[in-house]
Amino acid sequence: MEGIRKLALVCLLILIFAVPTDGLWSIAGLSLVKISGLLLFGMVALLLISGDGLRGSPWFLIAVTAYICWMLFSYLWTWMPVNYETSLAINSQQSIKGHLYLFMLVLLAFQVIRTEQDLNFALAAYLLGAIGLIYFLVSGYDPTSTTVRHEIKGFDANETSLQLALGLPMAWYLLLTTKSWLLRSLSLIYIPLALFGIFITGSRTGFITALLGFMGVLPWLWRARFIWKIAVLGFFIAAVVGVTNFVPEKTLERLFSSGTELSQGTLSSRSITWSRAWLEINEAPFVGNGLSSFRRVINKYNIDYTAHNSYISIMVEQGIVGLLLYLAVIVVVLLQSLRIPAEQRLLMISLLLIAVAGQFTLTLNEKMFIWFAYLFVVLKASLLEVPSINLTMAHQWRTA
Repeated sequence: MEGIRKLALVCLLILIFAVPTDGLWSIAGLSLVKISGLLLFGMVALLLISGDGLRGSPWFLIAVTAYICWMLFSYLWTWMPVNYETSLAINSQQSIKGHLYLFMLVLLAFQVIRTEQDLNFALAAYLLGAIGLIYFLVSGYDPTSTTVRHEIKGFDANETSLQLALGLPMAWYLLLTTKSWLLRSLSLIYIPLALFGIFITGSRTGFITALLGFMGVLPWLWRARFIWKIAVLGFFIAAVVGVTNFVPEKTLERLFSSGTELSQGTLSSRSITWSRAWLEINEAPFVGNGLSSFRRVINKYNIDYTAHNSYISIMVEQGIVGLLLYLAVIVVVLLQSLRIPAEQRLLMISLLLIAVAGQFTLTLNEKMFIWFAYLFVVLKASLLEVPSINLTMAHQWRTA
């Protein structure tokens, strides 16, 4: 049985690795995400058949189940239960498949990840996948280009930057809590690479959420000896200076205008879309307009965009009920994070905050990388064997 679980863990790690670059890695015409997902499902099915019991965090599973069921139930009153006129929109059938896939992913992850080492491997797999995303992002990159934003063809630059930002607290977590020099080295490599990738996308969302990615390290740094404070500060300054030297001036100007855009701008016309969306929310405040209906109902205002806000999108499509159920998932994750040992807690909370904050300007409630962020926090809190806190790097900082 343990052998089957380890094979399932390998499949899960491949899936996590493939998520950031979904569609860019494929075998025989099938994406690596689909292949690994099918293999993972098969392995976990064998585990259950062989007598392994269901595992999971009860409150998290209840919250997720309630949210997913309401999403699927809203198909009954959707405006458009068939394909939209535009290929840019996800139709209702696709959304049903996506939500079911997310639900299965949550269940399967709990069956497979059972130790701290398993979780560390999962975080490392995400970082490796994000490095792969950076590779595709920088391929053909020209620092002398006049282009303000650099992106991968077929990928949204804002989503790319947010995925990279999510990796920052994971990298700090591995750097500060593991004994493996291989994992620590991966983390040290990832941090400057992620900053470079975020900067060249020109994404204000990525820039702001990247700052949250450094929040979790502050308590560790505060308690460290002076020499370690200087070392970390020097590393951070060197990374930022090195990164900005290869970023076009126009891109930097765009990033550093984030505060002005928040206080005086329209958030790249997002506020216009949101104001029209509120009109539709008032039409069906409690149950919404149905699954994947946002583009359809907003089109009459000559707007052909997503909501660029998960919470407003849910309100339009599933009403107040749907939003409350989604917020319940986030609240449960937050409450679970409070069970995590103190020195590691803020690292995981910063991961959650990046996922939550990023959804104020992007529609990501159906994205797997967002749900991985939720999962990693809950898995950390609900591991069957939670060892005493591993001070490793923190201990070195104090005693050096």
